[in-house]
Amino acid sequence: MKKNVFLILVVFALIGFISCTKEDKRTLNIKVVSPDGAPLLSLAKVWTDNETILDDYTVDYQKLSGADDLTAQLLSKEPDFAIAPINIAAKVYNDGLGYLFAGVSIWGIMHIVSNQNIQSLSELKGENVFAFAKAGTPGITIRSILSQNNIEFTENIDGSKEAGKVNIIYLADAANVREAIIVGKLNNIDVKFALLPEPVATAIAGATLSSPHGSYSAKINLETEWKNKNNGSSYPQAGLIFHERLLKNDKAFVDKFIEAVKESTTWAFNNPEEAGNLAKNTLLSTGIPNGTVVKAAVLAGRLNLSFLEASLSKESVNNYLTIIKNDNANSINLIGGKLPRDEFYYQK
Repeated sequence: MKKNVFLILVVFALIGFISCTKEDKRTLNIKVVSPDGAPLLSLAKVWTDNETILDDYTVDYQKLSGADDLTAQLLSKEPDFAIAPINIAAKVYNDGLGYLFAGVSIWGIMHIVSNQNIQSLSELKGENVFAFAKAGTPGITIRSILSQNNIEFTENIDGSKEAGKVNIIYLADAANVREAIIVGKLNNIDVKFALLPEPVATAIAGATLSSPHGSYSAKINLETEWKNKNNGSSYPQAGLIFHERLLKNDKAFVDKFIEAVKESTTWAFNNPEEAGNLAKNTLLSTGIPNGTVVKAAVLAGRLNLSFLEASLSKESVNNYLTIIKNDNANSINLIGGKLPRDEFYYQK
């Protein structure tokens, strides 16, 4: 009898040990993903240094081709951390995928480039503007800024224009817009005005320096236009998110990594040429032309790298998501059907 009692106690002890082991298991191999282009700049330093952020943890970084690839990864819930456009960050949270928002790392980087001598949005009336990502941040941002300035717009893919209105022609991505600019025409429509993000907006000047269609350069900074209509507040372009599963046993690492990304973003802003070269040559970015272009964009005030924690950027993010929600009947789906709850914004 005593022997049986002893065996039962041993079994229960083993079960308890196994349960505790499972419960206390940490995620020691951390996966971090980022779309190619400007988002890589905020990770360039921490990625290439790849120093131990906290004992026992290793970090695997992965560069993704774009927003579609990023969304597919987040749907799988495999990434522990990601740099994501703000609307995607809100959508994966609202869709119940378990991602929380840590902070903004990149602010408004969209610009109207042109081979014409223009200075204001009103000069786009009666013209075609080539843009991209109709359902993403670029499309949402240009529509919102036009609306905030009481400028009507159409979206006729054939390039048909109406007096007093801006016609937006959407292409698949920034690379398609860049190619249309280089050629100077698309479907027999002259490309005089286009939307591009930094650092591509700065690089287009060099790429079209000898163009028969004239040299293109950044003419209208959409961040400046946004600030003019939103009490001096910029619009958040992309930020750091992480999966909530890490908070159970890896909170110390979460806080350390957020701080590391903040430091990396600050370093990139203060050392833009080196950051650009790291992204181009070490991380093999196809969206970063080179360090010289990145430096020029930062010095011109067109490439805004600044990490602001979720608690401090909450108002700007919420305002931006509210504008997306109100953009049109379908836009609310771009953020998951509603504004995210307060729990979305992580506080250490």
